[in-house]
Amino acid sequence: DYRLYHIALSPDLDITPEEFADAWNEAAEAREIDADVRLSQTSGAKFLDPLLAAALLSVPATVASSEIYDLIKSVIHRLQEKKAQAQPQAPHRHVHIEQTKKPDGTEILIIDMDE
Repeated sequence: DYRLYHIALSPDLDITPEEFADAWNEAAEAREIDADVRLSQTSGAKFLDPLLAAALLSVPATVASSEIYDLIKSVIHRLQEKKAQAQPQAPHRHVHIEQTKKPDGTEILIIDMDE
């Protein structure tokens, strides 16, 4: 069994859904737990809610939420470090992840930066 999470990337992260998906799927840790991110076909979600990125995370049901969160943070930090080499940016801030569940059962992981 797999759990499916919709990934909502804050614009403050300056990371596109494509960059996140590529970095996640390249991460050895993600492959080890058989979790993958694919781009959603619902590109309209971005129009309806600018926070929503069109990415879906599929994770085996046996994987703990804390392990998923740690892996998300690791992927975000790697992307930020890669971008920082290309151009200096604001001081390093902590990645914040909030999980919400919609009435229809859809689970959303909202990823942003702590102020």
